[in-house]
Amino acid sequence: MKPGIISEWDYEEYIDRAYGRGADLKETKLWKPTYERGFVCPDDDGGWLAFAYDGKRYRFLGTYGFDDVFEPEEEDSYEKRDRMLAEADRASGPKGIDILRELYLDPDFRQDTTPIGLRIAEDPDCIRWIKDYWAYVQWNEHGNEASLSEIEFDGFVQDILDPAYATEYLLCNFPFSTKREMDLADRLKVLNRRYSG
Repeated sequence: MKPGIISEWDYEEYIDRAYGRGADLKETKLWKPTYERGFVCPDDDGGWLAFAYDGKRYRFLGTYGFDDVFEPEEEDSYEKRDRMLAEADRASGPKGIDILRELYLDPDFRQDTTPIGLRIAEDPDCIRWIKDYWAYVQWNEHGNEASLSEIEFDGFVQDILDPAYATEYLLCNFPFSTKREMDLADRLKVLNRRYSG
């Protein structure tokens, strides 16, 4: 069906189809003050059919996508947290760490942070170490590492504040540790001194 004037009968037929599945046109982005009433209803292809009555004529406005019809819903803090953790997992590398950091610094989640953790999240040396350490873990574990959503940014904060596990992980082959492993362990020691005193 093409957009344009339609019969009252067609309009009423689509109202019946929309019953329980559609929405009032006033609740959409498509509403105009010149309309007296109208509605939208889903079609069989995932779109939304829009209809209006202006006091004189019944109109089929067209077929629209969901985002063209409805305002985005407000995301609550739990949904936001879940979404960002999923994004961090998909990004995985340095971008994943940036997403975890952004979530950690988000004012909506300040109850989950500590003053020292916030300082670590703002310290470029710490961020560099976390990204390098995570790259090493990914390389070393060959895809068997925990997900970023399991670790969260606070897991890296704890590695800096209590470096025993991360140091043991890095230097498990000592004295045959690689230069990369030794460098990461040395940098961790410096960061731990900076934040543990």
